[in-house]
Amino acid sequence: MDVFWLFAAVLITGISAQNRPTITTPSGQIQGTVESCGLFCSYYSFKGIPYAQPPVNNLRFRNPVPHPGWSGVRDASQHGSFCPQYELLTLEIIGDEDCLFLNVYSQELIGQRPVMVWIHGGGYSSGFGDAEVYDPQKLVREGVVIVTINYRLGALGFLSTGDEHAQGNWGLKDCIEALRWVQRNIAAYGGNPNDVTIIGNSAGASLVHFLYLSDMANGLFHKAIAQSGTAIVPFAFQTNPRFYADRLANFFGLSSDSANYVDQLRMLPASSFIPFQEALLTIPVPRFLRALDFAPTVEPVNSPELRALTTDPMSLMQTRQHTIPFLMGYNDLEGSFFTTVEFAVDQTVFAQFNANHDLFVPFFWNIYTASPTSAAVSSAFRQHYFNNQQLSLALFFEWSRYYGDHMFLFPIHYTAQVHGQSQAPVYYYQFSYDGDLNLFKKSLGITDPGATHTDEIPYLFELAEQMGAQIPPESHAFTVSDRMVRMWTNFAKYSDPTPNFDPLLQNLEWPTVQESDDGISIMDIGQNLMITDASTTETFRLWHHLQDQYATNPFS
Repeated sequence: MDVFWLFAAVLITGISAQNRPTITTPSGQIQGTVESCGLFCSYYSFKGIPYAQPPVNNLRFRNPVPHPGWSGVRDASQHGSFCPQYELLTLEIIGDEDCLFLNVYSQELIGQRPVMVWIHGGGYSSGFGDAEVYDPQKLVREGVVIVTINYRLGALGFLSTGDEHAQGNWGLKDCIEALRWVQRNIAAYGGNPNDVTIIGNSAGASLVHFLYLSDMANGLFHKAIAQSGTAIVPFAFQTNPRFYADRLANFFGLSSDSANYVDQLRMLPASSFIPFQEALLTIPVPRFLRALDFAPTVEPVNSPELRALTTDPMSLMQTRQHTIPFLMGYNDLEGSFFTTVEFAVDQTVFAQFNANHDLFVPFFWNIYTASPTSAAVSSAFRQHYFNNQQLSLALFFEWSRYYGDHMFLFPIHYTAQVHGQSQAPVYYYQFSYDGDLNLFKKSLGITDPGATHTDEIPYLFELAEQMGAQIPPESHAFTVSDRMVRMWTNFAKYSDPTPNFDPLLQNLEWPTVQESDDGISIMDIGQNLMITDASTTETFRLWHHLQDQYATNPFS
């Protein structure tokens, strides 16, 4: 046994000491590194690759421009800059406006492997694609090429005047430009440009869905995975962008005319915009249950550049032809992430909801406040979730359930239903496992059973060491992780998460929503895998009933 481990140590040392790989790509020559993904496992890493020109000066508030490439050999051993944002713990402003970089990880540089492009979350105002959060080694072991990207955030990424002077959706169009880069370049990294899956979490999942709905992204990807987010979750889509653009210009004392103040905003330091990027302390109640200030929006007909979104997402869901396989779902205790953090910084939230029952009514249902309709909806929710009791700490678990259903579960369920009526296969899941790798739940001290928002991420990416977690090697969480990675990469390879009988996946066949006879099949990813019917739950029936009876142009 000692000889075996000595041999293994020599092999691993040899991997780390190899000459750094240099490859020739359409953008230029680039030199990466070789990284370990476990015993007898290594992969090639290329970080900080520019896919668009820096969106600065005259290119601020404009569609991204492809990067022209470089001469010489580019060093790809380090990540590029974050896009400007707050560091979440210190509230220090970090990042640089020159931030449109991506990273590529591949076990082979010859051949054509399926590609998975990861779009990070963060409420359109924070986050990045770096390996410190999205370490790819679990996924690359399954024979796929991983690409992670940065895109513009906050006002720099999503400001819109609703007219031709700032048409908006810059961050969304950064994602499209990154996908164009993949089409031009990924073959040099061992990837197949004709087999690309886009995948994201939270706001990143909403961007995945917007890409799925956008004509501008046609042909750039072939499958989509949305984890805990779609284009119709409450925070995802802004219907009144001009209000927030005008408010920003007014704060800086600029012209009231959009043609003038957009040019004036281009001259301000990037750091000036960061205080206007959403944070728990600045978003009014009901936090995240209404559209974020700077988010994707409809671009005007007279836009001077190509438009990513030509109408609202609900109309696009119902009228656009959908032919791309889609895998989507949620975590069963999504809301606890937000209620726990919110209550830590604002104990007035219960009093505000108790004093104003209109806050219980979904904004995206377009119901007038203080109306009999609003009272009927809020009364139904208060009865269902809280037995008509006043909100208090004693009802915190029920509060988290309501919050998660409102913010994620019902909109995602509705998305699965609508897309399930198309010809494209739709796979629908619930992640409910509560185990050693639920690192975000543990870090927040949440003790309620279930998986909170973002808890699935450490099951796909190697994150335990970065978060200081010591996981026993015999933990069942590793089995759940292996199952999830296998299903997600199967989907990327075969458009089917369970294409064959696999003991790891309990020899289950995951049916599509379309294959469900009467209900809506959902894969529950818990201690074991289980196929259930999502349409039978009392909660979803209530939401559907209230939407059908009272909502006006829901989600538009």
